[in-house]
Amino acid sequence: MTELGTYLKEQREALGVSLEQIQTTTKIQKRYIVAIEEGNYDQLPGAFYARAFIKTYAEALGLDVDEVFTTYKRDLPEPEAQPVVELSRRATYSKSSAPKKSVAKRWIPNIIIIVLIFAIGAALYYGLQTFLDGNEEAKTSEPKQNDVTIDQGDAPSKETDAPAKTEEEPKEEPAKQEETKEEPKKEALAVKSTSGQDVTYEVATKDTMNVSIQIKKNASPSPFVGVRDTSLEGKALAPDHINASDPNPIVVKDAKTDLIRIRIGSIKGIDKIVVNDQELKLNRSLLVQNIYLKKVDTP
Repeated sequence: MTELGTYLKEQREALGVSLEQIQTTTKIQKRYIVAIEEGNYDQLPGAFYARAFIKTYAEALGLDVDEVFTTYKRDLPEPEAQPVVELSRRATYSKSSAPKKSVAKRWIPNIIIIVLIFAIGAALYYGLQTFLDGNEEAKTSEPKQNDVTIDQGDAPSKETDAPAKTEEEPKEEPAKQEETKEEPKKEALAVKSTSGQDVTYEVATKDTMNVSIQIKKNASPSPFVGVRDTSLEGKALAPDHINASDPNPIVVKDAKTDLIRIRIGSIKGIDKIVVNDQELKLNRSLLVQNIYLKKVDTP
């Protein structure tokens, strides 16, 4: 077993991810994953596929691939040399000496197409002009309407027929909208204590806990996130997030437990975590974290 295989296996077990889950996420067969962890690269299809499988496996665990390849460079299989294909003189000569079409034969189809386009354009122009000329002749041939004279005796008088002015009703002033006071935003919940990879927050509430974990859309790779009741072996409060196609955000509603454990494979891919409408002040210095939400009584 190589140091690289041991490291990948330890990271997988620390995240609580089984070989079957890695197989489903990466589409790599289980026997190849076991071969990587045990350092048996001769069981893989070749050096090229071995390096590609190791890269995909590390990304699924939320690890920095460049850092892994640099640290465990001596455990990686050497890339295979690609064969160089040279053309023979006969093949090169046959391509260069192929007969070329004459210029006249190449241009004849283009000239025919251009002539057809001009002919169609001229026909359309002639038809449009004929249609417009016919419309103008039809307008000029219409008879003029007879002039109608109105007797002054029938005209309405200005004094009698003028409508009476009505008093303008006073306009009602629009009622002033009641000003709504915006509720002040809650301050971010600070870290209570840190021990290794364990980061603890205290949530002051007498009710249940509601958690929302927002993952960055452009995170590459998408981080592993697992939410458990109390500990790693506790009941899962939400489906594990392994790749970008999994639900985002991860939501936990009305958790009745006094302690929630959130396993983060890579804090770089986490946008924010909100507990009971209060955002956590995340510790960005730790890449892999166990975030504990401890319920305490309100003061």
